[in-house]
Amino acid sequence: MVSRMRPPTPPAAQVLMAGDTGDIAAIRSRLADCDPSATGVVFIEAFNAVQIVHLDTPAGIGVHWVFRESSLGTVAPRGRVLVAAVDAWLDEWMRPEGGVEISIWLGARSSDLVASFASRLDRELAAI
Repeated sequence: MVSRMRPPTPPAAQVLMAGDTGDIAAIRSRLADCDPSATGVVFIEAFNAVQIVHLDTPAGIGVHWVFRESSLGTVAPRGRVLVAAVDAWLDEWMRPEGGVEISIWLGARSSDLVASFASRLDRELAAI
């Protein structure tokens, strides 16, 4: 009797999405297209907690809101807290090991800080 082994199940898609409140519709659309077993994170930059809206996600994808307005009343420039959150996540989950396949989508490109970060990230990923 010959037993057949099933091929290993490919790992669930890993995603990183980041944008600002102007990207909510695009993020919703991308989340709706995700495999139900996908894992990852969504970062959304908002001015403050008043802008939080509900997003339906696969169980393995977390949504994290990052705010430009601090508890001290200071306001960060558009894109600064979003870039910091994405960069820290990449440090923790992708760098320096590399070799992890992650689908990355960055919105908020009207922010010069995000556009500059996206260009640096494109160069970094191309070098891996």
